[in-house]
Amino acid sequence: MRYCKTCGIHYRTPINNCLFCNNRLEGENRSDEDMEFFYPPMKRQHKPEKTVQKILYFILLVSSLCCLIIDFIYMNSSGKGFGLWSIYVVFSCILGVIVIHTFTTPSKLFHKVYQIGLSTLVFLIAIALLGNSYHWALDYVLPFGLLALNILSTCCIFGNKERLFEYSMYVFGTSILAFIPLLLYFLSIISVGWPALSCCLYGLLTLSGLFFFSTKEAKEELKRRLHW
Repeated sequence: MRYCKTCGIHYRTPINNCLFCNNRLEGENRSDEDMEFFYPPMKRQHKPEKTVQKILYFILLVSSLCCLIIDFIYMNSSGKGFGLWSIYVVFSCILGVIVIHTFTTPSKLFHKVYQIGLSTLVFLIAIALLGNSYHWALDYVLPFGLLALNILSTCCIFGNKERLFEYSMYVFGTSILAFIPLLLYFLSIISVGWPALSCCLYGLLTLSGLFFFSTKEAKEELKRRLHW
C-alpha cells in the first residue's frame, strides 16, 4: 500500500503518483487487499468557538437590521427618500461574516489570506461604487489588489512545491482576473492606465510562465477541471 503525505490518502491501487496533487507516493508499490484499518472511536466534542461564532453572526445581523430600519424611518420622516449610509454598514457586516467564517474554517493560511484579501477587494469596490467617486477604487485599488494576490500566489508556488498544482490554480484564476482593469480602461470606465497595464502585464507574464514550465500532467489536469 502506498501513501500520499500531502493529501493524507492511502492507495491500494499500484500507482506511482497521487490522483489529486500528482506528488510521488511513498511506500511499496503493491496492492494489499488484506490490510486492516483501525479507526479511533467516534467521540462527540463540544466546540465552544462555534457558540462564539454564532453570537458574532447574531450581533452583525442585528446591527445590519437596526441600521436599515433607522435609516428607513429617518429618511421617510424627513422626506428625503431612502439613504445610503445603512448600506455601508450592511456591507461591512457582510465582510465581517466572511472574515469570521474564513478564520474559523480549518484550512491553510494561504487560503485564508487569499480569501480575505479578495473579499476586502470586492468590499472596497462596492463601497466606491455606492459613493460619488469610484475612480480611486477602480483606478488603483482593483489593479494593485489583483497584483498583490497574484504575487502572493506566485510566491507560494516557489515556497511549497508539494502543493504546486493547487497554488497554480490560484495563479491561473488571478491572472485571468488581471485583464479586467485593462478592459475597464479600454471602455473608458477608468482614467489612469498604468496600474491596469502593470496588473495585466504581470498576469500575462505569470500565465505564460505557468503554461511554459508546468508538466504535462498538470496541463491535462487543468484541461479536465476547465472541461476543455
